[in-house]
Amino acid sequence: MKSRHILYTLFFTLILISQGCSSKNPQDARFQNLNNGICHDTVSGQMWQTDKSETIKTYEEAKLYVKNLKLGGYTDWRLPTVYELYDLNYLFDLHVNGTCDFERKGKYWSGEKDGEGMAGSWEMSDQCDPERRYFNKSEGSVRAVRP
Repeated sequence: MKSRHILYTLFFTLILISQGCSSKNPQDARFQNLNNGICHDTVSGQMWQTDKSETIKTYEEAKLYVKNLKLGGYTDWRLPTVYELYDLNYLFDLHVNGTCDFERKGKYWSGEKDGEGMAGSWEMSDQCDPERRYFNKSEGSVRAVRP
């Protein structure tokens, strides 16, 4: 009887682990892939560039990249704030990304309201929860956002 209980517990644990930290439910989708290089957040109204840029070495180059970006007929792209990058990663951790699936690993430039920008990455804890910590870096890619 005890071994049967252990087997059931092990079986259900494996099912939960195989689904990831959170299960995917299409009805909970928050992001919509517009199939033009843009993912639309249907709650905030923001649009995200699906393909990140190549590695950019300076903040000035990152600002120039978004200033010159013409994607999906829009020209008002900008660098996301550190908090917007966190929220984006957090929502993808919760599997509400719907039909949007893009590479989140790596270092990304952010733009701050006081005119200072930085490159860094949100790294997830290894406990399979959405707790993240931001690490400053000296270069990174851009994943532009609008508005």
